[in-house]
Amino acid sequence: MKPVGVIPWTEEFFGAVAERLVAATGGDFRDTLVIFPLRRATRHLCDRLAAMAGLPKPLLLPEIVAVGDWAADVGASFMPEPPVTLDTLDRVALLYDIVREIAAANANGPQPGAFPTDMARFFPWGLELAELMEELFRHNVPGRDLEYLEGQVVPPAAALLARLGTIYARYREKMLEAGLATPGLLLALAGENAKEAATRLAGKRIFACGFAVASGAEKALFTALWRQGNLEMLWHGDPALANPGGRVHFACLEQKRWLGTLNARAGCITGGKARRARRKDDPDRPTLVLGAGTANLSSKKLRFFEGHDLHAQLKALEGCLAEGQAADALDSTAIVLPDTGLLSPVLHILPRKDVNISMGYPLARSSLARLLETILTLQETRLDTGRYHWRELVALIRHPYLKMLHAGDDEPLRAVFHALEAALRQGGAFVDPLALEFGDEEAPPPKGALDLCREVLETCLTAFEEVDTPRTLGNAVGGLCELLLDPARSGDAWERFLIDAECLFRLATNVVPALTGGRLADAVLPRETLFALLRRLLADERAPFEAEPLTGLQVLGVLETRLLSFRRVFVLDAVEDKLPGAAPYEPLLPDPLRRLLKLPDSRERDLVAAYNIYRLFFGAEEITVFYRTGSSGAGLFEDKPVRSRFVEQLLWEEEKRLGRVLLPGEAPVSLVSIPLCPIPEGDAAMPKSPAVAERLRAYLAEKRLSATFLDTYLTCPLRFFYRYLTPLAPLAEVAEEGDRAAVGQVVHDTLKEFFTPYLGRDIDAADIDAAALADLFETRLRAHAAYEALPPDGRLLLLRAGRTRLAAMAAGLPRTMPVALETELAASIETAGRSFLLGGRLDRVDRREDGIVILDYKTGGLPGLGQSLWDDEALWGRLSRFTTPDDDPELLETVARRVGSLQLPLYCWLYAASQGETPADAAFVELKETGREKPLFGPRRDQPGREEAITGQTPALLAFVLRHLSMATRFPPRPDARRCAYCDFRPACGARPGGVAAASDT
Repeated sequence: MKPVGVIPWTEEFFGAVAERLVAATGGDFRDTLVIFPLRRATRHLCDRLAAMAGLPKPLLLPEIVAVGDWAADVGASFMPEPPVTLDTLDRVALLYDIVREIAAANANGPQPGAFPTDMARFFPWGLELAELMEELFRHNVPGRDLEYLEGQVVPPAAALLARLGTIYARYREKMLEAGLATPGLLLALAGENAKEAATRLAGKRIFACGFAVASGAEKALFTALWRQGNLEMLWHGDPALANPGGRVHFACLEQKRWLGTLNARAGCITGGKARRARRKDDPDRPTLVLGAGTANLSSKKLRFFEGHDLHAQLKALEGCLAEGQAADALDSTAIVLPDTGLLSPVLHILPRKDVNISMGYPLARSSLARLLETILTLQETRLDTGRYHWRELVALIRHPYLKMLHAGDDEPLRAVFHALEAALRQGGAFVDPLALEFGDEEAPPPKGALDLCREVLETCLTAFEEVDTPRTLGNAVGGLCELLLDPARSGDAWERFLIDAECLFRLATNVVPALTGGRLADAVLPRETLFALLRRLLADERAPFEAEPLTGLQVLGVLETRLLSFRRVFVLDAVEDKLPGAAPYEPLLPDPLRRLLKLPDSRERDLVAAYNIYRLFFGAEEITVFYRTGSSGAGLFEDKPVRSRFVEQLLWEEEKRLGRVLLPGEAPVSLVSIPLCPIPEGDAAMPKSPAVAERLRAYLAEKRLSATFLDTYLTCPLRFFYRYLTPLAPLAEVAEEGDRAAVGQVVHDTLKEFFTPYLGRDIDAADIDAAALADLFETRLRAHAAYEALPPDGRLLLLRAGRTRLAAMAAGLPRTMPVALETELAASIETAGRSFLLGGRLDRVDRREDGIVILDYKTGGLPGLGQSLWDDEALWGRLSRFTTPDDDPELLETVARRVGSLQLPLYCWLYAASQGETPADAAFVELKETGREKPLFGPRRDQPGREEAITGQTPALLAFVLRHLSMATRFPPRPDARRCAYCDFRPACGARPGGVAAASDT
């Protein structure tokens, strides 16, 4: 039996394998079989053989295979006929039939209800069970019952594990009887018949290359071939494996155990021939140092970059790549990404040269997956009536894949979807987009565009409404693929967006057939289960990149680096939760229980990760590691990341070499900091340019100025500027909690209709029917579109609250005589050398014992009423001396703070100026809670004081505001924590309550 060949991991593996093949066969590769653990190895070995100068060409290459494909062929040869391979759903269906049979037979046993016999309950467990069966097959471990696990796993898992041996035996038996197989079963058959397989291959010379670990079935095959004498194993690892009794690097402990199992010895292979291994200088030192005669990590160029987040790591990586590009030294360089999610940001900093990306891009992270996720969310949140949530609909029609669809040579859906979005934002929270009318009546969209819009909505919405089986779900997804792939609709888009095209290809050729074919395709499942199945299939798919060129700058995952060597290695985001990474949670067989079945657990997985990373490190000349110290999210329980244990080991070796502990920021560790560049907090005020002044002049001359107009300027001049002097308008949003403005209008209309019969009549609470008022409100509200847009609970709450508050207002009505309802008043005021037209609508005018009282209904919060304003002689003196805003720059803010709102004073002055009678008072009717009246003056101010306030002080106050507005040279903000939170123009403003810009309003 031949010794196991160990190629030192400081040497390039494929070149050494090529040399060994030539040395062992003399270049005659007939009847030579080379087995690798991965398919990509074939290309690398062929390149090395082609580059060998002393090898005559042309020549017949050896047969080169991946172990999975080879073992599957060997296993299939032991079946009577070529087997039919089951996909994941077929395996679940077969296991479901077996579990139902066992549950029926166990109906009178303990915990009969724990078996998930309903397909909806069984399906997620079936996926886990199918994967566990594959593991048992791969490791050549017969399943056995694991009883009494209640309390360690959930009841369904405990019930399945208690019958695991029975399930395993029946599962295997049914597949073999029906001529079915899985990749794991074929491997198990090969392992069980290893001796006979070895006999069949007796005429071949076989090389098993690059196996650091192997499954139980693979080990059985290799052992039988090795003992037969026609297999030579070539490993890539610590040359100390060839030194009996020596201390081997911990990452190669699995290889050392395998040697012990084989009772074999190992020999170093260099230059294609076996060599005697050098002994370590200190054989008792189990460190990374290999010896004086071989390379070691301590002699390599080590660099570590510590950053707070991914941005800092990318900045440091970009600098390192720029240095290498300047020195023309990016050949044989690898960027290793422990997480596929890092690929997209890394692509943005790569130099503009040929780059080989040898890792697949997850389909679940693609734009296509986001489109599918939006469609699934629409179905999960829709009402039974077929109405969809408006926000998810907006997300759907904004997706670029849909907006780019063609009708002829045009892309009409952009304009159509824009109009549809505007209509969605004007409707309710849940709408039927197919029944929604939208677009300009005078210039409606073309019929072809509307037909295409309907086709898109039916494909993305209607087709997914009635899915109840995997087949119907697959047909719906297939319909989406057909729409996107239709050349008449997509044009040449997929020729320009190659990654997206590959993702769409994977969806159409892998995911859709998995749903529409097989034994489970017509099983009726709940919508939640079907959607979970689709999400899992998407998560399992990868869009591979073309692995060209094989030299130069390479971007790889950790697994993709297997057997490869690079002169320069960059490892990004080397933190513990990524490298080696946390063990995935397995609900059926948690990690602590895996030893019961002799299956590898997290410790062995960590050894594999250690082997992969250290093999890469030992083959490199320069090693640069990046890691972060800040958490990637902002969650309450987000843990601070810890640098990987492999980084700690590298640093420990460096510290032992230096004889001291490295301080933060001390070479070879560099701290990466990104300078904070906050947005400059300049003056948020807008200057009154000539164009703005002209627009304001025209507005003041042509419009009737309302109380809202004046109050807006008082509370925040900058908000006034955006609202009245710019074309900016707030983005329409559906009021999901209820349209307050619409509800307020319903209340106003209800009160007007209710009090109309009482005009000119002296009434109080005893004369009106509070229940009739509440009934009238309910009738008017039910007929309004805003009521239909509310969810059921919102409707009930609004009805009850509205009835209660209107009844409370009616119960508290004082003795009064309504004389006018919804009255429009207007009057002009002279100031600053010109006339201003002011106006307003009075909700109700009553005559009471003291005279006219003006009432304004408020369904929201009440503005402040500064009753002490009228007696503040200092303030009125400042108003009388006002000439320009620069004379008293704080006066406007003082008036705004003291007045609160000009609405009631303005209404009183308008009534006196237009009707010739000075009102006795005015009041807000607070309908938000109790329906009480909040007066402008109240009983404390006598009649002469009220007349002076209305006819003398109010005109002076109005004149001041108008003069200030006309003469102001800028519109500063007045930040306020309560007011700014609800301002429509907050994104355009930039001012913050209490910030630098907040001081600019003075």
